[in-house]
Parts: sequence; structure tokens; C-alpha cells
Amino acid sequence: MAMTDAHPTDAHPSGQETLPPLSIVIPTYKEARRLPLTLQEIMGYLDQRFAAYEILVVDDDSPDGTATAALAKDGGRNVIRVLTQPGRLGKGAAVRRGCLAARYDRVLFMDADHATPIQEVEPMLAQLPEGGVTVGVRTYQENEQKWRRIVGLCAQLLAHLVVFQKPVIDSQCGFKLFTATAVRRIFPYCRVNGGMIDVELFFLFHKFSVPCRYQPVHWNNKDGSKVSVMRSVIFDTLDMFKIRGRDLVGVYARPLSDGQQPWGTPTP
Repeated sequence: MAMTDAHPTDAHPSGQETLPPLSIVIPTYKEARRLPLTLQEIMGYLDQRFAAYEILVVDDDSPDGTATAALAKDGGRNVIRVLTQPGRLGKGAAVRRGCLAARYDRVLFMDADHATPIQEVEPMLAQLPEGGVTVGVRTYQENEQKWRRIVGLCAQLLAHLVVFQKPVIDSQCGFKLFTATAVRRIFPYCRVNGGMIDVELFFLFHKFSVPCRYQPVHWNNKDGSKVSVMRSVIFDTLDMFKIRGRDLVGVYARPLSDGQQPWGTPTP
């Protein structure tokens, strides 16, 4: 259950007006090298601008010590929570678990490489509709490779043909902000464990008439991605058709209970 915002406009010691409490979900796999810098960067900003916050690192059973590296950045402050998956379940399962475990009324999920600067959350908060979501659109891009752009555009076209009920500007931006109401409305119905969780989310936004607004963001394609393009081409395509198939047979009419989720047990 989400915590309510007791004093969303209290003044910070810096003199700036503080922003409402925020939960941040970061799915990880083999991010022991990149994650500490990301946490350092976002915590420095969050300390200055938010009355309260939590960071949920949902680790996909990384063998490189990602979970330990995340906890080391907490320094006894209890603002970082690490949830370790019982095996490699995929980005989608990590995002789902983290958002469902979030404690505050506003929930952001972002990538472990900090490709979109955390400061971009402020205009997204201003745009957040009641009971809805604000999603980033990668309008200002840096260091993107041409072939990755081509693959992404082809995937976006296929998603429109197979899955989406309405036009979508950018489904795959890893910077999305939810109200707790939207989290409770959407995530119990999700089934995708892999990278097509973003496509499934838009499908469910449309299906359940969840208000959705777009916000331009900066995005810097950083080295170290764990995404296999060939694997994505095959399995992401299959996942799109599975989303459509599930809808046709009524799967999305039934939410999953905590015990039915792929991580198996309720998150404390």
C-alpha cells in the first residue's frame, strides 16, 4: 500500500520547495560496474529536491555482485531496498515486482545506466494526470547508433500493427512515471517478463483507459548494454504476438495474485 504525501510542499533546508515523496524502481542484471555511479548521481539530486524517497533495485540474480554494490551505496540510510529475483526472470518481471512493492504515491522506473537524467522527473511530475502515467519520449538523443535506431523503429512499427490500440510515440523509453493508482490498476495484470514489458504496459493503458501523457526527455545511449539485438528480434516479436493472443482468450481480464507472480512470494 502506498504511503500518502503528508507535507508535499514543505521547504527543504536548501530553501527550495520540496517535491512529493517518490519511489524509484531500477531493474538490474550484471550492473555492478555502472550502478554505483548511477545511485550516487540520483541520490545527490533526490536529497536536494524530495522530502522523502526510496530506491528499489530489483536485481535479476546477477552473478557479479550487483546487489551488494547497491546496498554499499546506502550507507545505513535505509533509502535503498534491494529485491533479488529467484533466478534470471527478465527486465519485465523486475519492473513489475519493483513497482508493486513501491511505498509512495508516485513511482518512477528508470534504467540502471542513468541514460535519462533524473532531473527530467520534475516536468513529468508536473504533467502527471490523476490516476495516470507520464512517459518519457526520447526527443533529445545522443550517441545512438544508426542500426539500433533502425531496429527500434521496426519494433515500434510491429507493435502498432500487432498490439497497440492507439498511436504510441515512444514505447521503449526507460523512464516512466506512475501514480500509485495506475500501478495498482495495471501491474497485477502484466504477464511479460522480458523487454516487451513496455509494449504490454501501453496495451494495458489503452485497454483500461489509464490517462497517459508524454514528456520529451534527454537520452544518452551509454556503453555496457546487456541487450542482445538478435535475441530481442526473435523473442520480443514472439512476446508481441503473445500479448495479442492473451487478450483474445481473456487472460488480461484476470489479475495475478502475489503468489502467482514469477518471483513466487509476496515482497515485504
